[in-house]
Amino acid sequence: MLLHSRFMAWKFSFWGVVQMQSHKRKLFVIILAILGTIVLACGCNAQPALPKGLSLTITGDVQNEIVLTDYEGWDRTKIQYRGESQEVIPLEPILARSGIMGEQVTIFLSAPDGAIAEIPLEQISGECWLRLTAEYGWQFISENHPRQAGIKYMNYIVVSAAEPGRQGPCVRVIDGAKETALTYGQLFAAKAINRMVPEGEAKKGSLSTDVYSRRSLIPISQYLKDESKTQTTALAYYGDGSQGEIALAGFLEWRGNSADYLGPDGRTRKPDIIGIWVDPPEYSVTDLAPEALLALKEGPVLVILLDGVGYHNFLALQPAFLGSKDPKPARTVMPSISPVGLGAIVTGRLPKDNGITARNMRELCVDDIFVNASNMGKTSAKVGGSTKVISTSINQLLNPDLNGNGSTDDEVFACAQRELAIGTDLVFVHFHGYDDIAHTYGPLSPEAAARFDELDEYVKELCRGFSGTVLVIADHGQHPAQGDKLGEHGEFRLLDLVVPWIRFENHGARP
Repeated sequence: MLLHSRFMAWKFSFWGVVQMQSHKRKLFVIILAILGTIVLACGCNAQPALPKGLSLTITGDVQNEIVLTDYEGWDRTKIQYRGESQEVIPLEPILARSGIMGEQVTIFLSAPDGAIAEIPLEQISGECWLRLTAEYGWQFISENHPRQAGIKYMNYIVVSAAEPGRQGPCVRVIDGAKETALTYGQLFAAKAINRMVPEGEAKKGSLSTDVYSRRSLIPISQYLKDESKTQTTALAYYGDGSQGEIALAGFLEWRGNSADYLGPDGRTRKPDIIGIWVDPPEYSVTDLAPEALLALKEGPVLVILLDGVGYHNFLALQPAFLGSKDPKPARTVMPSISPVGLGAIVTGRLPKDNGITARNMRELCVDDIFVNASNMGKTSAKVGGSTKVISTSINQLLNPDLNGNGSTDDEVFACAQRELAIGTDLVFVHFHGYDDIAHTYGPLSPEAAARFDELDEYVKELCRGFSGTVLVIADHGQHPAQGDKLGEHGEFRLLDLVVPWIRFENHGARP
């Protein structure tokens, strides 16, 4: 009995332990299941990390090119798109920050595989988004647009304007009287040829490899009056203020918000081309300084700068005195504004070389005409209005509007007379009045015509008492405009770029 009792006690104890361990195992399995459910739930709600190395460039006709590599710096939001929650950023503020320029704007959504979608700017709304995922890269998404707009793996959003707008950057082509403005967005969509361009040969031991670049080349010839002009050359203007001869058999290459010139071989490259002039005038404003210095060896020189008077407007205004002096066309520099034009005139050097390439620049980095005159033992004077357009090597004789008639031209005239009377060898006279009036009323307005007639009389009077060489030129022209100013300049166009060139020997008698 005792043995049986012990056996039964052991039996109940054993099964109790077994049952207890079984309950623990069940509890452990339940806990694991709950934890697994929590982890899965958290995993479903967590946003996957954004892929690295995928960039999207907003470019074309914009002031500020923007490169996106992730969502950093932009407001993120979650939307429901085709039944799924998506983290996105809005497109509208990105385009706004880029500073869209021009008129009649469309947006190109482009991917490296050649897929492109075009959307008018006015159809871009607050319901247009950009999404970045590992599966599709950068993608445009919108419930309001067709599925075809959802270009996958976008690398460019190109803003394209049909017209560049007021002083909008672009490439302009002048061929005779034909002027063509090519916005950077238009160049993105331009007719081009794809070419494998040889870059060279690489060697290692007895093995060699030929290296090529595939380029999309835009033939310049398609923008000419006569496309057969492929064997001729033109004058190219560049964004850095330089100029150079190019072959019209060459190409343009789109570079986002700029363009490069490539030679007929597809390799010779000159960056940031802004203008092509097929038949430019023979004379340049850079010819004035050497012409004046050469004439100064023979006797006194009087230089007249008529600010803002373009050659075509000069002919239309028909000045009685200067119109009889055989005016010829000359080309000015870019941008066609006073500081840049004046810098080229007084140095005989292009903007890239003389140091003045923009409106807010004043200091020359090369000698001006007055230094060279001094080196020749000659005296000189620079006579101007109330403000100094650029700095020169000599103190400028500035003339405010003392009589309050709204113009400094009469004061400039009187000051120039005094310099001629005392026998200054080189007198450089800068009249500003026409440019001011033309800005306000228009370059061919009655007000501008009256001011130009007045200037013509001033020049006639200065020549009456002067014997020597007279050179007359302008820093830039003007074209009609709308808005606050009815006359504008600064662009690569005929009315801004072509200025009068006049040279004659005068035989007046000094008092």
